[in-house]
Amino acid sequence: MIDLEKIAEFAKKVHIENNDGHGFDHIERVVALANKILLTEPSANREIVLAACYLHDTYDEKLTDHVEQQKIFVSEFLNTVSTDSIVNKQIFIIIDNMSFSSNIESRKSLDINGQIVQDADRLDAMGAWGIARTLEYGWAHGRVLYDPADKPVNVLTKADYHQKKRTTLNHFYEKLFLLEDLLNTDEAKNIGKKRNQIMHDFVKAIEQEYDESH
Repeated sequence: MIDLEKIAEFAKKVHIENNDGHGFDHIERVVALANKILLTEPSANREIVLAACYLHDTYDEKLTDHVEQQKIFVSEFLNTVSTDSIVNKQIFIIIDNMSFSSNIESRKSLDINGQIVQDADRLDAMGAWGIARTLEYGWAHGRVLYDPADKPVNVLTKADYHQKKRTTLNHFYEKLFLLEDLLNTDEAKNIGKKRNQIMHDFVKAIEQEYDESH
């Protein structure tokens, strides 16, 4: 058994002061989306899925400059709330292989548990909340919102993805518009279709209104 309540408390402490779209509210939405997908995937292990959802950003490179040290810290914590080393290993396999950037150069294979976590995280990067989080991240990191002279690039490597000084709107073209085709489960695909359209409508409106005022 995994103590999900203690895992949630741990994740909340890690994320509580984040203001760039990776706060604990993001984690709560990912957990809620995973629970929704779990209803349609009876073969999945709920505890593994939800534990990975809570912990998936706790040592992410966007949140810490000391990834390996933070991962050890998270691992030591997980060992106190789950004594099953095989389960703990499965949780870390999901976290280490689910991100968009880790799948750019070669798509990682995830079991149904990992696919659900990945889908839930990607769904929260889409739609109205995805727009809000993208704007939050851009503002927090001093990015220009839109510059028509700065064109989106075809992201082929992790280095391309992490290139500095990209505009916020380019992020939609370089990542967010790609997510619908990368969703795994049928339930996520159903949810993602509407969210993808919301993002396209938003970006199109920004670009049109910019043209009208210049």
